[in-house]
Parts: sequence; C-alpha cells; structure tokens
Amino acid sequence: MRKIALILLPLLFFFGCRKKEENKEPIVNISILAPVRSLDPRFSHENTSKHVANMLYEGLMRLGPDGEVVPGVAKSVSISEDQMTYTFILRSSIWSNGDPVSAYDFEYAWKKSVNPRHAQTGASTFYPIKNVAPCLKGEVSIDEVGIKALDEETLEVELEHPTPYFLHLCACPTYSPIHRKFDLEHQDWGNHLNSHFVSNGPFTLKKWRKGVEIYVEKSPSYWDASCVELFGIRVQIVEDPNTQLFLFEKGELDWVGHPFNPLPVDIIGDQLASHKLEFVDSYGVSWYFLNTEKFPFNNKNFRKAVAYAINRKQIVEHVLKLGETPAMGILSKGFVVQKEPYFEDGNTMLAKKHLSKALEEMGTTADKLPPIILSQRANLLTSRVSQVIQDQLRVTLGLKVEIDQADWPVHLNRVSKGDYEIGEMSWYSLLNDPIYMLNTFRERHLASNMSRWEHPRYQELLKLSDNEIDPEKRKEYLREAEALLMEELPVIPLCFMKQCYLKTPKLQGVYVSPLKEVDFRYASFLEE
Repeated sequence: MRKIALILLPLLFFFGCRKKEENKEPIVNISILAPVRSLDPRFSHENTSKHVANMLYEGLMRLGPDGEVVPGVAKSVSISEDQMTYTFILRSSIWSNGDPVSAYDFEYAWKKSVNPRHAQTGASTFYPIKNVAPCLKGEVSIDEVGIKALDEETLEVELEHPTPYFLHLCACPTYSPIHRKFDLEHQDWGNHLNSHFVSNGPFTLKKWRKGVEIYVEKSPSYWDASCVELFGIRVQIVEDPNTQLFLFEKGELDWVGHPFNPLPVDIIGDQLASHKLEFVDSYGVSWYFLNTEKFPFNNKNFRKAVAYAINRKQIVEHVLKLGETPAMGILSKGFVVQKEPYFEDGNTMLAKKHLSKALEEMGTTADKLPPIILSQRANLLTSRVSQVIQDQLRVTLGLKVEIDQADWPVHLNRVSKGDYEIGEMSWYSLLNDPIYMLNTFRERHLASNMSRWEHPRYQELLKLSDNEIDPEKRKEYLREAEALLMEELPVIPLCFMKQCYLKTPKLQGVYVSPLKEVDFRYASFLEE
C-alpha cells in the first residue's frame, strides 16, 4: 500500500441596519438569485445549494488555498496497487452538536445518495464506485455497493475501475457525511434550522429565513478552526442582478457575479472603467436538454435542424458579451479532446436540409407542427437569449417557439421529471476530467440525464475509457464518445462560459476554480 427582484428600499433598510449591528466582526456578505431548496449535502449538486454546502460540510478530502486536493476529515488514505481500493483513516472530528464524525456516517450518507429511493441528480458523482450503476438501476442491493465502514475510523471504498480523479471527487459536497442517527430519526432535517440540523464544516448554520437569507458563523467545533479567520458569511436571496450590483456599489455586498450568479451585462458594460472585473476560466457550458422521448425531438434529424439553425456567435457577441465562446461540443478548452468543432455554427442551409428529412420521416409538414415549448429559468439575460433563439428558429426554419419560464426550483423540477421539450440549463463539471460531462448521458435512468437518451456504442466507449490506463488511448475513446453525442444531439450546446465577478478589494484569500468551486475557509479582510 502507498500513501496518498426585490423591493429596493426594504432591502437597503435591512442591509443598512445589519451593517451597523455587525460592523465589529469580519463578515462576508454575498447574494444568490434563488432560494436554497435544501441544506442536505445530497442536494449540493444544485447551483444554489452547493456553495452553502461547502461552508457547512467537509468530506474526506477538501480543496487547499490554491485548489489542490488535501486531506479533510480523512487524515490519511492508502491506495491498493491496482488502484481499485481506497482505505481512508479518519481524524478525530466532531459534528456541530459535539457527536463524533464516524466512518459509519460516511457509509450511510454515500449509500443513501445512490439508493434509488433517495437518489438526487448528484448521485452520478458516485459512478466510479463498485456497483453504484447497477444499484441505481435496481439490479443489485445497496449492500453490494463498494462502500464499507470497517470501524469508527476506517472507511474502505472499492472502485469499478482505476479512477485517477477519485480523491477530487471526495472533496465534492455530494461526498459529505450526514449524521446517521439524526437522518434516521428526522429525515427532513436538511430542510429546517432546528436541533436536528448538524454539520461538520468550517461554518455552522445560525439563521435560515427561507427565500430571504442564510447566515453561517465560524464553527468552534471544526477540527481545523484555527485556519478560519472569518466570523461569518451572510447569503442574501436577491432575485435581481441589477439590485445585487447596486448593493455592491453601496458597500452592502462584498461580492457579486460568478460563481454565485451572472452579472447584469447592461450595467457592467458601463462600469468596467470604475470596477476591477475579475475573470476565471470555467469548465462549464450553457446548453439545452432535448427531451428525446417527446415528439418532435424523438427524431434525430429534427434535433440536428434545431441545433444547426442557432447562431451562437451572434448570441455571445451581442447578448452575453462577457467572454463566452460558441460551443459546438460539450467539452470546454480545459477538457478538449478534439480541436475542431463537431458542426458549423449557424449553418442555415444544413439546418433546412435536416428539417426536410425530419418532416419526411415524421410524415408531416412544418405548418402542421405544434409550437415548440422552450423552458427556461426566470432570468432577464436568459430570456434575452431565448428570444434570440426563438427568432432564429422562426426565420431559418419557420418553427413556432413559445417560451415558458419559471423560478429556478420549478424549472429544475420540470426538466428533471421530463415535463419539457427544450430545457435551458447551465452545466458545470465537478471534476478536472472530461468524464464528468460525458457521464451525464451514460445511462437513460440517471437523474442527470434529463434528455432520456442513451446509446450502446456511447456506453461502450465510456466503459473502454474507464478501464484504459494509457492517457492517449483514453483520450481517443472520450473523443469518439463526444463525437457520437454531437451526432445524436440529445443536448444542444450553446456556449462555453467564463466566470466574472466583482469583489471588495479588502477581501482576500478566496479561491475560485474553473469547476465553479469557491471556498471561504481561508478568506480574510485586510486591515484598514
């Protein structure tokens, strides 16, 4: 073994009063656009939840000050020679109520995450673990999954195949423990702040006014509390980016923009001279899931017609305007396995050709097609993009498109359940490896696979990559897989995104990664 939109005046009153009350302690004030559905880390795959989950919980591993993976609750890890078995030895650490964090808490949390009765979209992050895939399909029992606590301090994990990024996975919020006893007795513990809510991370939950704010403070019970300098973090729900920016300019917020929310493009364009806009690369893509189980998107040529008719260059240059680049694949430059795009952006002639083929195959005509429903989250910038796409599809293909928008939780729930035709979504990798994005479409039953598409050759290619040790051969399998995905087009990529944000200059030590991770445990304010 080797070691290894809100009413502005009340908001201003609220922020102003709070500033007077709490100006003696170093508190970071940030905001998000939509309410947090749950603070159970199994829901931390969702954008609004994961940043708060990262404050409240810590897994076996964590990210260091510069984004490197370092030991968290695990003080050491041993990896077998075949790289298929990981044995973690836990350090002495406690929950916020004083109970010890044990290997059994990790076993319980991870197994519940991959139990078909409880699995959320984040279940796909456990795919490398032995028998997780068949367990999610109900083919094997949860007891056959390769996760086992040997004792209070030892967790053994068996993998399906060598996984060089597994330790990075162990730093994801979805891999956090949950208090086994509390979860068994109070299964809705993650939805309320009460005596049953406990966490084990650098911060602990002090206030949760749903739809209004979440406030966390430095946890005195955190095993590495000496590294945490901030007294607290306040997360406000401010549903309008313009209001967020206004509050930042008034000094009431310390951070606006990514990775929490998009910035308001119209105002930022006028403010670049007076603000230092910071950019970070992103391993993320804005795309549109297509429901391949619904007419007319169950026809491949119709999917191609829609994908090819969209002019991405026009959208990124005239609507988004913050460093985005057109995407004709799903893997951004940090993961790229093929240098050339898989199709030509805005190829109207080819789009018309595929529409003609699709109509013939479906035995109908364009004028008889019902309106296409484009589902999106309620967001001004997203609405502008949707309106451009609506116009492009009308002009190029003669298609009628209706835009249906809903608040984020409702939108996510609809698309997750398949209650949509075209579903707008932003997707960010949780791994510094192409496999995460590609795994989204590995199996039809996966909660992350909102297109309901699967293909035996695609599955074969990913399986071959799983077991390939040679990096170049593995890269070729992944390239073939992405090429097949772009041939079948169960999802339409729109653009690769940059992360851009503004923060108060006094706030230092905050790490933002291309994986849209942000960590405040090493943050501090410069003294006056």
